[in-house]
Amino acid sequence: MKGLFGVFLLFLVLPNFQSISDRQCASDVTKMWLDVVIIIDNCKIASTNLVYETILSLFDKNLQIGTGYADPRSTRVGFITYNYNATDVADFYKLQSYDDLKSQIQRLKMTPLATTTISRMDTALYAAMNMINSTAGFRDSYKKVVIVFTNVHGSYKTQPPKDVSKALQMKGIPVITVNTGSSSDTQSWLKNIASTNMAFAIYDGNVTQEIQKAMTDTNCYCNSGWIQYTWPWNANQKAYGTCVYAPNVQSNREGAKQYCHQHDQNAYLVNELDQQKRTFNFAVLNSMSSSPINAFYNGLINLNNVWFWDQPDQKPLQPLDPNSGAPPARAACVADMKYSDGTTAWTPVSCANNFHFLCEKVACDTDNYCEYA
Repeated sequence: MKGLFGVFLLFLVLPNFQSISDRQCASDVTKMWLDVVIIIDNCKIASTNLVYETILSLFDKNLQIGTGYADPRSTRVGFITYNYNATDVADFYKLQSYDDLKSQIQRLKMTPLATTTISRMDTALYAAMNMINSTAGFRDSYKKVVIVFTNVHGSYKTQPPKDVSKALQMKGIPVITVNTGSSSDTQSWLKNIASTNMAFAIYDGNVTQEIQKAMTDTNCYCNSGWIQYTWPWNANQKAYGTCVYAPNVQSNREGAKQYCHQHDQNAYLVNELDQQKRTFNFAVLNSMSSSPINAFYNGLINLNNVWFWDQPDQKPLQPLDPNSGAPPARAACVADMKYSDGTTAWTPVSCANNFHFLCEKVACDTDNYCEYA
Protein backbone atom coordinates (compact mmCIF):
# COMPACT_ATOMS: atom_id res chain seq x y z
CA MET A 1 0.00 0.00 0.00
CA LYS A 2 2.84 2.34 0.94
CA GLY A 3 4.55 1.58 -2.39
CA LEU A 4 1.39 2.31 -4.35
CA PHE A 5 1.03 5.65 -2.54
CA GLY A 6 4.59 6.53 -3.54
CA VAL A 7 3.86 5.70 -7.18
CA PHE A 8 0.75 7.90 -6.98
CA LEU A 9 2.80 10.85 -5.64
CA LEU A 10 5.40 10.33 -8.36
CA PHE A 11 2.65 10.42 -10.99
CA LEU A 12 1.41 13.74 -9.61
CA VAL A 13 4.77 15.50 -9.89
CA LEU A 14 5.86 14.08 -13.23
CA PRO A 15 5.13 16.39 -16.19
CA ASN A 16 2.20 15.23 -18.32
CA PHE A 17 3.92 14.75 -21.68
CA GLN A 18 1.24 13.61 -24.08
CA SER A 19 1.83 13.48 -27.79
CA ILE A 20 0.68 16.71 -29.40
CA SER A 21 0.24 17.90 -32.94
CA ASP A 22 -0.67 21.16 -34.64
CA ARG A 23 -4.21 22.31 -34.13
CA GLN A 24 -6.75 20.75 -36.49
CA CYS A 25 -9.52 22.83 -38.08
CA ALA A 26 -12.57 22.75 -35.82
CA SER A 27 -15.55 21.07 -37.49
CA ASP A 28 -18.60 21.60 -35.27
CA VAL A 29 -21.54 21.57 -37.70
CA THR A 30 -23.74 23.21 -35.05
CA LYS A 31 -21.44 26.27 -35.02
CA MET A 32 -20.80 26.93 -38.71
CA TRP A 33 -20.80 30.57 -39.75
CA LEU A 34 -21.19 30.74 -43.51
CA ASP A 35 -23.34 32.17 -46.28
CA VAL A 36 -24.52 29.23 -48.39
CA VAL A 37 -26.25 29.41 -51.79
CA ILE A 38 -28.12 26.22 -52.70
CA ILE A 39 -28.71 25.82 -56.45
CA ILE A 40 -31.20 23.19 -57.67
CA ASP A 41 -31.75 22.13 -61.28
CA ASN A 42 -35.53 21.86 -61.77
CA CYS A 43 -35.75 21.29 -65.52
CA LYS A 44 -38.14 18.58 -66.73
CA ILE A 45 -35.46 15.85 -66.84
CA ALA A 46 -33.82 16.73 -63.52
CA SER A 47 -33.77 14.07 -60.82
CA THR A 48 -34.72 15.42 -57.41
CA ASN A 49 -34.85 12.08 -55.60
CA LEU A 50 -33.18 12.55 -52.18
CA VAL A 51 -32.17 16.13 -53.06
CA TYR A 52 -34.32 17.91 -50.49
CA GLU A 53 -33.67 15.32 -47.79
CA THR A 54 -29.94 15.75 -48.42
CA ILE A 55 -30.14 19.55 -48.25
CA LEU A 56 -31.98 19.45 -44.93
CA SER A 57 -29.46 16.96 -43.53
CA LEU A 58 -26.62 19.41 -44.15
CA PHE A 59 -27.91 21.79 -41.49
CA ASP A 60 -28.08 20.62 -37.90
CA LYS A 61 -31.27 21.60 -36.08
CA ASN A 62 -29.09 23.38 -33.48
CA LEU A 63 -27.36 25.51 -36.11
CA GLN A 64 -28.33 29.18 -35.99
CA ILE A 65 -29.96 30.07 -39.31
CA GLY A 66 -30.16 33.74 -40.28
CA THR A 67 -28.85 36.69 -38.28
CA GLY A 68 -29.45 38.59 -35.05
CA TYR A 69 -28.14 36.02 -32.59
CA ALA A 70 -26.03 36.82 -29.50
CA ASP A 71 -23.47 34.29 -30.76
CA PRO A 72 -22.38 35.60 -34.18
CA ARG A 73 -21.71 32.09 -35.48
CA SER A 74 -24.75 31.75 -37.71
CA THR A 75 -25.37 30.60 -41.27
CA ARG A 76 -27.50 32.26 -43.92
CA VAL A 77 -28.98 30.07 -46.66
CA GLY A 78 -30.24 31.23 -50.04
CA PHE A 79 -32.01 29.15 -52.71
CA ILE A 80 -31.87 29.39 -56.50
CA THR A 81 -33.57 27.09 -59.02
CA TYR A 82 -32.75 26.96 -62.71
CA ASN A 83 -33.74 25.47 -66.02
CA TYR A 84 -33.43 27.66 -69.14
CA ASN A 85 -33.04 30.59 -66.71
CA ALA A 86 -32.42 31.07 -62.99
CA THR A 87 -34.92 32.09 -60.29
CA ASP A 88 -34.08 33.49 -56.87
CA VAL A 89 -36.36 31.53 -54.56
CA ALA A 90 -35.01 32.84 -51.24
CA ASP A 91 -32.29 35.44 -50.68
CA PHE A 92 -30.03 35.63 -47.63
CA TYR A 93 -32.54 37.73 -45.66
CA LYS A 94 -35.61 35.51 -46.02
CA LEU A 95 -34.78 32.51 -43.83
CA GLN A 96 -34.22 33.51 -40.20
CA SER A 97 -34.57 30.22 -38.32
CA TYR A 98 -34.17 26.48 -38.74
CA ASP A 99 -37.96 26.20 -39.03
CA ASP A 100 -37.90 28.76 -41.87
CA LEU A 101 -35.26 26.68 -43.62
CA LYS A 102 -37.18 23.44 -43.16
CA SER A 103 -40.42 25.01 -44.45
CA GLN A 104 -38.64 26.44 -47.51
CA ILE A 105 -37.17 23.05 -48.37
CA GLN A 106 -40.61 21.46 -48.02
CA ARG A 107 -42.15 24.04 -50.36
CA LEU A 108 -39.46 23.40 -52.94
CA LYS A 109 -40.00 19.67 -52.67
CA MET A 110 -43.72 20.14 -53.40
CA THR A 111 -43.09 22.42 -56.40
CA PRO A 112 -43.48 20.63 -59.77
CA LEU A 113 -40.54 20.51 -62.17
CA ALA A 114 -40.47 22.96 -65.06
CA THR A 115 -41.92 21.97 -68.43
CA THR A 116 -38.67 22.68 -70.31
CA THR A 117 -35.80 20.24 -70.71
CA ILE A 118 -33.28 23.08 -71.10
CA SER A 119 -30.73 23.23 -68.28
CA ARG A 120 -28.36 26.21 -68.18
CA MET A 121 -26.24 26.14 -65.04
CA ASP A 122 -24.35 29.31 -65.92
CA THR A 123 -27.50 31.36 -65.30
CA ALA A 124 -27.73 29.96 -61.76
CA LEU A 125 -24.06 30.51 -61.01
CA TYR A 126 -24.38 34.12 -62.14
CA ALA A 127 -27.47 34.46 -59.95
CA ALA A 128 -25.49 33.07 -57.00
CA MET A 129 -22.74 35.61 -57.64
CA ASN A 130 -25.32 38.41 -57.68
CA MET A 131 -26.93 37.15 -54.46
CA ILE A 132 -23.55 37.15 -52.74
CA ASN A 133 -22.53 40.55 -54.14
CA SER A 134 -25.83 42.10 -53.06
CA THR A 135 -24.81 41.81 -49.40
CA ALA A 136 -21.25 43.14 -49.78
CA GLY A 137 -20.20 45.12 -46.72
CA PHE A 138 -22.24 42.91 -44.39
CA ARG A 139 -20.79 39.72 -42.91
CA ASP A 140 -17.64 40.15 -44.99
CA SER A 141 -15.70 37.86 -42.63
CA TYR A 142 -18.19 35.03 -43.32
CA LYS A 143 -17.06 32.66 -46.05
CA LYS A 144 -19.42 32.01 -48.95
CA VAL A 145 -20.22 28.57 -50.43
CA VAL A 146 -22.20 27.58 -53.54
CA ILE A 147 -23.71 24.06 -53.76
CA VAL A 148 -25.23 22.84 -57.05
CA PHE A 149 -27.58 19.83 -57.34
CA THR A 150 -28.12 18.41 -60.85
CA ASN A 151 -27.97 15.25 -62.92
CA VAL A 152 -28.12 17.01 -66.30
CA HIS A 153 -25.11 17.64 -68.49
CA GLY A 154 -26.69 20.84 -69.76
CA SER A 155 -25.97 23.71 -72.09
CA TYR A 156 -25.28 27.35 -71.25
CA LYS A 157 -26.66 30.77 -72.07
CA THR A 158 -23.64 33.07 -71.82
CA GLN A 159 -20.54 31.18 -70.66
CA PRO A 160 -19.65 27.56 -69.91
CA PRO A 161 -20.46 26.83 -66.24
CA LYS A 162 -16.83 25.94 -65.52
CA ASP A 163 -15.80 29.49 -66.46
CA VAL A 164 -18.39 31.07 -64.18
CA SER A 165 -17.38 28.66 -61.43
CA LYS A 166 -13.76 29.67 -61.90
CA ALA A 167 -14.76 33.32 -61.49
CA LEU A 168 -16.46 32.47 -58.19
CA GLN A 169 -13.44 30.50 -57.02
CA MET A 170 -11.16 33.42 -57.88
CA LYS A 171 -13.18 35.41 -55.34
CA GLY A 172 -12.51 32.73 -52.72
CA ILE A 173 -15.96 31.13 -53.09
CA PRO A 174 -15.81 27.33 -53.41
CA VAL A 175 -18.30 25.59 -55.68
CA ILE A 176 -19.59 22.19 -54.59
CA THR A 177 -21.41 20.01 -57.12
CA VAL A 178 -23.70 17.08 -56.32
CA ASN A 179 -24.60 14.64 -59.08
CA THR A 180 -28.20 13.64 -58.37
CA GLY A 181 -28.12 10.86 -60.96
CA SER A 182 -25.81 7.98 -61.80
CA SER A 183 -24.25 9.09 -65.10
CA SER A 184 -20.45 8.98 -65.09
CA ASP A 185 -20.46 11.45 -67.98
CA THR A 186 -22.36 13.97 -65.87
CA GLN A 187 -20.02 13.33 -62.95
CA SER A 188 -16.96 14.05 -65.12
CA TRP A 189 -18.60 17.23 -66.37
CA LEU A 190 -19.43 18.36 -62.84
CA LYS A 191 -15.90 17.59 -61.65
CA ASN A 192 -14.60 20.19 -64.10
CA ILE A 193 -17.03 22.74 -62.63
CA ALA A 194 -16.49 22.02 -58.93
CA SER A 195 -13.65 23.24 -56.76
CA THR A 196 -10.86 20.72 -56.19
CA ASN A 197 -12.14 17.59 -54.41
CA MET A 198 -15.65 19.04 -54.11
CA ALA A 199 -17.56 17.05 -56.77
CA PHE A 200 -19.84 14.60 -54.97
CA ALA A 201 -22.61 12.14 -55.91
CA ILE A 202 -25.88 11.81 -54.04
CA TYR A 203 -25.86 8.02 -54.21
CA ASP A 204 -22.34 7.43 -52.88
CA GLY A 205 -23.75 6.77 -49.40
CA ASN A 206 -21.76 9.48 -47.62
CA VAL A 207 -22.72 12.69 -49.37
CA THR A 208 -24.02 14.55 -46.30
CA GLN A 209 -20.74 14.06 -44.41
CA GLU A 210 -18.70 14.92 -47.52
CA ILE A 211 -20.52 18.22 -48.08
CA GLN A 212 -20.43 19.11 -44.38
CA LYS A 213 -16.68 18.53 -44.35
CA ALA A 214 -16.30 20.77 -47.39
CA MET A 215 -18.34 23.41 -45.57
CA THR A 216 -16.39 23.25 -42.31
CA ASP A 217 -13.11 23.20 -44.25
CA THR A 218 -14.24 26.41 -45.96
CA ASN A 219 -15.12 27.83 -42.55
CA CYS A 220 -11.47 27.29 -41.50
CA TYR A 221 -9.35 30.15 -42.80
CA CYS A 222 -6.85 32.85 -41.88
CA ASN A 223 -7.27 36.61 -41.67
CA SER A 224 -5.90 38.75 -44.48
CA GLY A 225 -2.11 38.84 -44.40
CA TRP A 226 -1.85 35.55 -42.52
CA ILE A 227 -0.96 32.21 -44.15
CA GLN A 228 -2.75 29.00 -43.23
CA TYR A 229 -0.52 26.10 -42.28
CA THR A 230 -0.97 23.58 -45.09
CA TRP A 231 0.95 20.50 -46.07
CA PRO A 232 2.59 20.10 -48.44
CA TRP A 233 3.51 23.78 -48.52
CA ASN A 234 1.22 25.70 -50.88
CA ALA A 235 -0.53 22.50 -52.02
CA ASN A 236 -3.61 22.65 -49.74
CA GLN A 237 -3.85 18.87 -49.50
CA LYS A 238 -4.06 19.16 -45.71
CA ALA A 239 -5.01 22.40 -43.95
CA TYR A 240 -4.47 22.91 -40.22
CA GLY A 241 -6.22 25.24 -37.81
CA THR A 242 -3.24 27.55 -37.36
CA CYS A 243 -2.00 30.61 -39.23
CA VAL A 244 1.44 32.19 -39.51
CA TYR A 245 2.51 35.74 -40.26
CA ALA A 246 5.92 36.74 -41.64
CA PRO A 247 6.75 40.37 -40.74
CA ASN A 248 9.79 40.34 -43.10
CA VAL A 249 11.87 42.18 -40.49
CA GLN A 250 14.64 41.08 -38.17
CA SER A 251 14.79 41.51 -34.41
CA ASN A 252 16.41 40.23 -31.27
CA ARG A 253 14.53 37.48 -29.41
CA GLU A 254 12.60 39.70 -27.00
CA GLY A 255 11.72 42.15 -29.77
CA ALA A 256 10.43 39.30 -31.92
CA LYS A 257 8.22 38.02 -29.12
CA GLN A 258 6.85 41.47 -28.34
CA TYR A 259 6.17 42.13 -32.03
CA CYS A 260 3.97 39.04 -32.31
CA HIS A 261 2.08 39.65 -29.06
CA GLN A 262 1.40 43.28 -30.00
CA HIS A 263 0.56 42.61 -33.65
CA ASP A 264 -2.50 40.56 -32.69
CA GLN A 265 -3.91 39.84 -29.23
CA ASN A 266 -4.05 36.12 -30.05
CA ALA A 267 -0.57 35.89 -31.62
CA TYR A 268 2.69 34.42 -30.32
CA LEU A 269 6.04 33.29 -31.69
CA VAL A 270 5.61 30.30 -33.98
CA ASN A 271 5.52 26.77 -32.55
CA GLU A 272 7.07 23.72 -34.22
CA LEU A 273 5.61 20.47 -33.05
CA ASP A 274 7.30 18.36 -35.73
CA GLN A 275 9.79 18.48 -38.59
CA GLN A 276 6.96 19.03 -41.08
CA LYS A 277 6.05 22.33 -39.43
CA ARG A 278 9.71 23.40 -39.39
CA THR A 279 9.94 22.72 -43.13
CA PHE A 280 6.75 24.72 -43.68
CA ASN A 281 8.08 27.65 -41.64
CA PHE A 282 11.31 27.82 -43.65
CA ALA A 283 9.28 27.64 -46.88
CA VAL A 284 7.04 30.55 -45.84
CA LEU A 285 9.97 32.78 -44.91
CA ASN A 286 11.91 32.01 -48.06
CA SER A 287 8.86 32.58 -50.28
CA MET A 288 8.89 36.21 -49.14
CA SER A 289 12.59 36.91 -49.50
CA SER A 290 14.79 37.47 -52.53
CA SER A 291 17.76 35.98 -50.66
CA PRO A 292 17.87 32.69 -48.71
CA ILE A 293 16.82 32.79 -45.05
CA ASN A 294 18.67 30.16 -43.07
CA ALA A 295 17.83 31.21 -39.51
CA PHE A 296 14.80 32.45 -37.61
CA TYR A 297 13.49 32.68 -34.08
CA ASN A 298 10.78 30.21 -33.00
CA GLY A 299 8.75 30.24 -29.79
CA LEU A 300 10.88 27.91 -27.65
CA ILE A 301 11.33 29.32 -24.14
CA ASN A 302 13.37 27.89 -21.25
CA LEU A 303 12.05 28.46 -17.73
CA ASN A 304 13.97 26.90 -14.85
CA ASN A 305 15.53 24.38 -17.26
CA VAL A 306 12.16 23.29 -18.62
CA TRP A 307 11.31 24.03 -22.26
CA PHE A 308 7.98 25.51 -23.34
CA TRP A 309 6.38 26.96 -26.45
CA ASP A 310 5.27 30.58 -26.47
CA GLN A 311 1.50 31.15 -26.30
CA PRO A 312 -0.83 34.18 -26.43
CA ASP A 313 -0.97 36.55 -23.47
CA GLN A 314 -3.09 35.26 -20.57
CA LYS A 315 -2.71 31.65 -21.72
CA PRO A 316 -0.40 29.03 -20.16
CA LEU A 317 2.75 28.05 -22.01
CA GLN A 318 2.73 24.73 -23.85
CA PRO A 319 5.36 22.22 -22.61
CA LEU A 320 7.75 20.91 -25.24
CA ASP A 321 6.69 17.40 -26.14
CA PRO A 322 9.61 14.91 -26.38
CA ASN A 323 8.21 13.72 -29.72
CA SER A 324 8.66 17.20 -31.19
CA GLY A 325 12.44 16.93 -31.05
CA ALA A 326 15.40 16.98 -28.72
CA PRO A 327 15.62 20.24 -26.74
CA PRO A 328 18.76 22.38 -27.05
CA ALA A 329 21.66 21.28 -24.88
CA ARG A 330 21.80 24.53 -22.92
CA ALA A 331 19.32 27.12 -21.71
CA ALA A 332 19.49 30.05 -24.10
CA CYS A 333 17.46 31.70 -26.81
CA VAL A 334 16.78 29.33 -29.70
CA ALA A 335 16.76 29.81 -33.44
CA ASP A 336 16.00 27.40 -36.25
CA MET A 337 19.21 27.01 -38.24
CA LYS A 338 19.66 25.50 -41.69
CA TYR A 339 23.19 24.29 -42.28
CA SER A 340 25.22 23.95 -45.48
CA ASP A 341 24.39 20.24 -45.75
CA GLY A 342 20.66 21.06 -45.74
CA THR A 343 19.95 19.83 -42.20
CA THR A 344 18.05 21.98 -39.72
CA ALA A 345 18.24 22.14 -35.94
CA TRP A 346 17.14 24.14 -32.92
CA THR A 347 20.31 26.01 -32.09
CA PRO A 348 21.16 27.98 -28.92
CA VAL A 349 22.06 31.58 -29.84
CA SER A 350 22.65 34.89 -28.13
CA CYS A 351 19.33 36.58 -27.38
CA ALA A 352 20.80 39.80 -28.77
CA ASN A 353 21.19 38.37 -32.28
CA ASN A 354 18.85 39.75 -34.90
CA PHE A 355 17.00 37.10 -36.93
CA HIS A 356 13.83 36.81 -38.95
CA PHE A 357 10.85 35.33 -37.12
CA LEU A 358 7.26 34.11 -37.62
CA CYS A 359 4.15 34.86 -35.60
CA GLU A 360 1.35 32.31 -35.17
CA LYS A 361 -2.29 32.24 -34.05
CA VAL A 362 -5.28 29.92 -34.30
CA ALA A 363 -7.33 29.97 -37.50
CA CYS A 364 -10.87 31.28 -37.82
CA ASP A 365 -13.20 28.27 -37.68
CA THR A 366 -16.31 26.90 -35.98
CA ASP A 367 -14.62 27.20 -32.56
CA ASN A 368 -13.04 30.58 -33.20
CA TYR A 369 -15.19 33.38 -34.62
CA CYS A 370 -13.32 36.20 -36.40
CA GLU A 371 -14.98 39.57 -36.70
CA TYR A 372 -12.74 40.73 -39.53
CA ALA A 373 -11.78 38.94 -42.75
